[in-house]
Amino acid sequence: MGLDAVALIVLGGLLLGVAWMCWTGRWKAWSRIAMLPTMPISAVPGLGICLLFSGLGLLSPSLVSDILFSLGFVASLSGFAIAMWDPAWYGPSWFRERDKEYDLSVPMNAAIAASVRTELGHTASEAVARSHMGGREPEATWRAHLVSDEHGRPSAMQRIGLVRGHLLLYPDALVFAADAGEDRMRGSAVVEVLPARAIVSAERVPSRSQAGGERRRAPDLPTLVRPCLRVNTTDGAHVFETASAARRARELEARYLAAGSAAPATG
Repeated sequence: MGLDAVALIVLGGLLLGVAWMCWTGRWKAWSRIAMLPTMPISAVPGLGICLLFSGLGLLSPSLVSDILFSLGFVASLSGFAIAMWDPAWYGPSWFRERDKEYDLSVPMNAAIAASVRTELGHTASEAVARSHMGGREPEATWRAHLVSDEHGRPSAMQRIGLVRGHLLLYPDALVFAADAGEDRMRGSAVVEVLPARAIVSAERVPSRSQAGGERRRAPDLPTLVRPCLRVNTTDGAHVFETASAARRARELEARYLAAGSAAPATG
């Protein structure tokens, strides 16, 4: 009985400590999560008081324990009621005056948004890419991610400095198109068309490489370890993060450079 009481008291004290940090603003990150509007400053302290009073009740005489159990139950019930009600007047001033805009930089918020947003349909990246190519289907499709800061990071669902998607291989062009997940969060297509005649060379480059030759920071494990494919064109370089980058580079040169050099001989 004594160990059970101590465990309840310690757990209740920990929950109250967390609630105190949330209430005083020493920890504010939780307030940006759409699924937790007031939970840490309502239900959590209510449950903490319930556990604390329950532990104390186990160590107290019968009459006192009944009072503590009742108070703990009321505190827990009140906390959950406030959490479900979420009144505008409840909470410290910094919480009431916070920016309530839906923050997509929070992973949970971004995941919720991604689950309810619809596909772009005919304006999706792959549809736009095929439209650029006269509606033709590519001869091959490779999973690859465009390394570029140009398109930003609209939510936590996107990787920093990168747009996930596919390379579509046509006889006369190499086309990048963002995937459906990127389209949903970005709300617009991301397409890059590299004409075959403009491709000068292709090569494997180390992980974290960028088009300008500098190395980017590694915010995640794939960026740190996955090599990249660099496609040099007359208009500049394009870098893609992809598996088997060295083999992909050889295939591109065989497909575009060899075909280009052989074309005059067949004319």
